Amino acid sequence: MYHYLKAILSQFLDLIPERKIYNEDYIKELDRHTRIIQIPGSIIGVFGMLGFAFDTDAKLHPEFPELFYYRIGYSLFCFSYIVFIIYNHFKNKFSSWEGLTWAYLTYAYLLFTAAYYTGRIADDAAYVSGYQMLVMILPFLPLPRKTLLIYYPISILIFFISVFIYKPNLTTAAANYSMQNLTISYVLGIFSGLIMERYRFHSFLNHKRIIKKNEEITKTVDEIQNLKSQQDGDYFLTSLLLEPLLGHETDGNAIGIETVVNQYKKFQFRNKEYQLGGDYISVFNLILQGKRYKAFINGDAMGKSIQGAGGAIVLGAVYNSIIIRSKMDPASSNRSPERWLHDCYLDLQKVFETFDGAMLVSAVVGLLEESTGTLYFVNLEHPSVILYRDGKASFIEDEVHYYKLGVIEGLSERIISVFQMKKSDKIFCGSDGKDDLILSEQGRYRDINEDHNLILGNIEEAKGEMQPLLDCLRNKGKYSDDLSLISLQYNLDPYPKPGKFFLEAKEKIREKQYDKALELLLSYDSALDTSIAELKYIAKLYEKKGDLVKAMEYASLALENYPSDTIWMFHTSVLYKRMYSLYKSQSFLWESQELSERVRLRQPSNIRNLIHLADVCRLNGDKDRATYLVGMIKKMSPEHPRLKEIISVI
Repeated sequence: MYHYLKAILSQFLDLIPERKIYNEDYIKELDRHTRIIQIPGSIIGVFGMLGFAFDTDAKLHPEFPELFYYRIGYSLFCFSYIVFIIYNHFKNKFSSWEGLTWAYLTYAYLLFTAAYYTGRIADDAAYVSGYQMLVMILPFLPLPRKTLLIYYPISILIFFISVFIYKPNLTTAAANYSMQNLTISYVLGIFSGLIMERYRFHSFLNHKRIIKKNEEITKTVDEIQNLKSQQDGDYFLTSLLLEPLLGHETDGNAIGIETVVNQYKKFQFRNKEYQLGGDYISVFNLILQGKRYKAFINGDAMGKSIQGAGGAIVLGAVYNSIIIRSKMDPASSNRSPERWLHDCYLDLQKVFETFDGAMLVSAVVGLLEESTGTLYFVNLEHPSVILYRDGKASFIEDEVHYYKLGVIEGLSERIISVFQMKKSDKIFCGSDGKDDLILSEQGRYRDINEDHNLILGNIEEAKGEMQPLLDCLRNKGKYSDDLSLISLQYNLDPYPKPGKFFLEAKEKIREKQYDKALELLLSYDSALDTSIAELKYIAKLYEKKGDLVKAMEYASLALENYPSDTIWMFHTSVLYKRMYSLYKSQSFLWESQELSERVRLRQPSNIRNLIHLADVCRLNGDKDRATYLVGMIKKMSPEHPRLKEIISVI
């Protein structure tokens, strides 16, 4: 029991080793933040209490003239501090009394004096309300959390001592109400203070980690750049850095995987041939929200040989760290595939932005779900993903939604592409080396292929097989660039076909015999034998009957087995919201928001979903998120009929 309670307390108080490691730097960061607000805070302090001192206090509590001195004392304290700061800056001095020390003293004066005089007149609800405001200010100040645990108990003690000495009348209903509100203020102050301090510390910690990661990456790239002047031995060292980063986990029979990496630069070292270039491929097993995925990436770093290899090493190092974190951190593995891809892109982009455009990488980053054959991917200005189905090859993308990694100005709408694979379908991702073939050479003149549809014919000629495809490419011409290819073939029947009652049930639905249709669709031995279309009909029929619990059960099962249906995902999200309106369970709202956020990552311009998501966020108490979404709706459709309604409730 002791260890259990200790674990809970440790998690609640966020007792992680990094707090000790970075405590000194964290205190310096808080000191820097308080130095930013100390001048405007002191100016407010000079004038903030004057109205109370010269007017309000005298009218409300003439029997308590000491209030005047508390107010004026604070104004004089703040004025003196402004003079002190100006003097120090004029003399070019740095004082330890600035920053955190100022914050400690200023807030201590406010809180403790207010605790004393509020306790003396605790029967005055207005002054108790003002004291509540002071209590709630502490969580928002950039102070260490020990301040919260020290100042609150002291102020409570002072308040009780004052009440005990002066014995204000606390037997009235108004006084009881004020005391209850004051108690709630302290409780909320403690919890919100711990939460905000945790957020503040982890923001600082993430900043530290990013800086450290950037330093490590920059150091690695600098080392690579220093190897430019060296020959085969230098290339060999570089290839050793890249080789361990090429992941290739291909266990299981659900997905067949083949990869090829043929770097353009070949060199000899110790009588062995090696290669070096900027292409990168990795395939890893990944579990997200309890489902198995193949996480894959195919990247092409800018530059030739060692320059491209530098980009590939950075790409591989960061991507591998993302995969490791996703495997080891429960919070990271509990994300939807859309959110995982979006966060993966942001992590990669933040790293490559640090090179200020000197290192760009095109890539396809994707996830293929093993149980359903649902493909999620983002294309970062890489050659289009190719589908080979029933002997025909075709591109499955029609728009570009992302620039290369490292381009600072990105596209406004970021879309996670989703595609549903069938049994025996195969997708191909490859760098532009498969397209940039040298068709003929005459002296210095080289005829390089410019037809990007040529690869489709080659895949069809090779019948979707990797080795015959490489033979076809070699027969068409010579490579002029690094070549990398990855193919993923889906080998399962992801869901059953409609059963024997499907057509009859549809006929009953057209005849509005809903009970009979539902009876037919429920006639199968198991829901696992029911097709996706039938599951959707069952869900809608239960909705008509008003049985939302059953409707949600079948709607979720349909979505579980066919997550590529974005329209149904939105429908299920709305259904969860309706469930919340009936049963007031917060879990329904969280599920509704999760699904709606996934729809938004797929279709950021879907106004209906944005309105729905804004309302769900409102119900969840996330006002900032709801306001942000309303702002997006205003930009996209300022005249939308539901816009005013949403604004009014927010």
